[in-house]
Amino acid sequence: MKYASYRNIFRMYEYIQPFLKYSLPLEEKLPAKKILVIAPHQDDESIGCGGTIIKHVMAGGKVEIAFCTLGEESRMHETQEALKILGSKINHFLQFDIRSLYNNTSKLAEKFTELFIRIKPEIIFIPFMIDNHQDHMAVSRAFVKAYKQKKISSLVYAYSVWTTMIPNVVIDISQQWKEKEQAIKCYKTQIAGRDYVTMASSISKYWAIVKGKNIQYCESFFKATASEYVSLVKKVL
Repeated sequence: MKYASYRNIFRMYEYIQPFLKYSLPLEEKLPAKKILVIAPHQDDESIGCGGTIIKHVMAGGKVEIAFCTLGEESRMHETQEALKILGSKINHFLQFDIRSLYNNTSKLAEKFTELFIRIKPEIIFIPFMIDNHQDHMAVSRAFVKAYKQKKISSLVYAYSVWTTMIPNVVIDISQQWKEKEQAIKCYKTQIAGRDYVTMASSISKYWAIVKGKNIQYCESFFKATASEYVSLVKKVL
């Protein structure tokens, strides 16, 4: 199954209910220094959590990004330009073909395990388990397999790109929005066919309004321990 069934999606809301609070928590900064961002494609990192990456780097944090799939040469150039804005100096290109991750979760899990052992990330950013793209959902499946190979104590911050998500934490990126916007705009080949800037700004403005406190832009995440996230993915996918 490349996509989550409606039945499992409805059940997911029941499973995540204990993680939700009536008043959505606002984190001023990430609760750890060393983070790993897993991006199925070259642009997901900027769209999904680019503002938080920039904010973390500006605060002295360490960021490494792992791109699961590899686009054409033009997209690689765009990625390098975006990374200059994001501030991530150590990056990993796993070189799977686009739309191939679902059929290669075991091999992808091996790559993840290698990264977890080498980097020892305190926080891992990944697409939310039902983010509506087969490569995005495959990342969570591979994460479960990697966790079996190497149990880690990292926190997981799941982000969304293609599917709206009920978050349990938001991060104010009002001061970082312009840089995030410029990072997304680096991907000229991608925004030529779809307005990712407006998509990202609309979601960020929505959660900023939900949170209030005169915030202009927020990035939203579903936060859990690695073991909690693995358990949820097993139930949903």
